[in-house]
Order: sequence, then C-alpha cells, then structure tokens
Amino acid sequence: EKIEQAVEELGYIPNRTAGALASGHSDTVAVLVPSLTDKASSRFMQSLQQVLNKNEFQLLLGCHEYNQLKEAEILMTLLQGNPAALVIFGSQLADKTHQILEKTNIPTINVVGSPFSPAQITIETAFFEASHKLTEHLLEQGYKNIGFIGAHMDNRLQRQQLNGWHKAMLSHYQNSDLVITMPDAASLQLGRYALNEILLRQPELDAVICSHEEIALGIMFECQRRLLKIPENIAVACLDGSDNCDQTHPTLTSIRIDYKKMGIETGKLLIGLLNNNHDESE
Repeated sequence: EKIEQAVEELGYIPNRTAGALASGHSDTVAVLVPSLTDKASSRFMQSLQQVLNKNEFQLLLGCHEYNQLKEAEILMTLLQGNPAALVIFGSQLADKTHQILEKTNIPTINVVGSPFSPAQITIETAFFEASHKLTEHLLEQGYKNIGFIGAHMDNRLQRQQLNGWHKAMLSHYQNSDLVITMPDAASLQLGRYALNEILLRQPELDAVICSHEEIALGIMFECQRRLLKIPENIAVACLDGSDNCDQTHPTLTSIRIDYKKMGIETGKLLIGLLNNNHDESE
C-alpha cells in the first residue's frame, strides 16, 4: 500500500513494455484492423476486448485504413510494444507484412483475412460462396438483370464477393457487365449514385446485390425517390447485413455475419493459446 501511495503521489507511470521484457510476460494483445468505423471491425473489437479484459489482458490497437503501404509499418509499431499475442482482422497482407509475420514468434490468430503460414489459427469467411448463393437465389426467383454494387473493391477479400456474383451470372448465361465498384468506403450516397448509373446502362434492371448494408439502404432511398417499388420493380439485397435490415420497409434481404460472436470465439481461442504458452514456459 505504501508503494502504491508513493507511486500515486509522484505521478509515476510504470513502463509496461520494459516490465514485460524483464519478466518475460506481457498483458497486452496487439490487434491490427483495417478500419475503426466499419461494422465488422467495431463489433469484432468490442466483443474481443470484453473477453480479454475479463482475463486481465489489454488490447493494443493498430488501424491501417485499408492502406497496404501503412499495414507493415503499423504492424511493426504494434510488435515493438512486446505484446503477448497478435490478432490480425480482415487484412490483405502485403508482401512486407508477410515478411514481418514470418519472423514473429508470438501466438497469432488471423480472422477473415488473407491466409498466412505463421498463424496458429485462421478463421475464414466464405465471401465468394455467400455472394454466389445469394445471386443464385435471385436467379432462381426469376430475376435476370441483376447488378452488383461494391465498395472497398481494391480489397482482395471484397473482390471475392464480386467474383461469386460474376460466376453465378455467367453460369445462368446472364449479363455480367452490370457492375459498379469503387475503392471508397460504403455509404448511402454511393448507393444512390450507383443505382442512377446502373439504370442508365440497363433500364430493365430488376435486382441489385450490394457489398454493404449502407449501399443497399442508399439504393432503397433512391427507389423511394423514383417511386420504384421494392421488390416489385427492383429487388435489393446485401452481403453485409445487420439487425437494421429488419427495420426497413420492406425488410432488406441480407446475409449476416456474426462479428460479435467471432470476436468472442477469437478471444477464447487466444486465451487458450496464451495459457498453454504460459504453462510450457513454467
């Protein structure tokens, strides 16, 4: 108690990194994410942090904003903090990042990102299959002129969605040119703009699949402005839905990925890896 009182009076802030190096144990987990604002990253991080905090670990966060040039630099900064483990979420993994990871000797979990060999555990999401099945479903319902609108399409993982749509359209001998993609973030404005553009190309458009919920909502607003009925005139669906889809009228058809559960399961797996490493070191 006297030590704690003296520390408080002096305003001393202990150097956790130095302490971790001296003891050989760290209570931080480094997490590299592509964005701080998108649904997937925020929901994953919140649930992961809850699990880590319950087990007395702190989250050390780095964000590269989908910039592959910054990815390796930010990863190096995270690793310099001497974390106990590393979680990489939704990353494309540039060559330089791969090189860094190959030399990393801490427990590593790769979540919905490009696979890499040093990861002890990889959690994948079937973006291609989800898009392909949703497109097939619409085709089986009788829709033919189905467009695809996507954001963050400079990202290899997001492009899997486009590839799934493309394969389904070609297998049914339908037009696979009704595509509008951008490297920008998803937004309502992008949805409204893209619908206008795609209708200029194909006035008989009868369905559209969106990479993100925000785009789909923007399309629905634009349909209302144009007095187009959903789904009678145009069916709208998205590959990244949430509970918000149940609140629209009509409800928005969507594929939903439970990123909250994914964060919880990642946290549990991580604690298991760290406990095993701690037992082995003793």
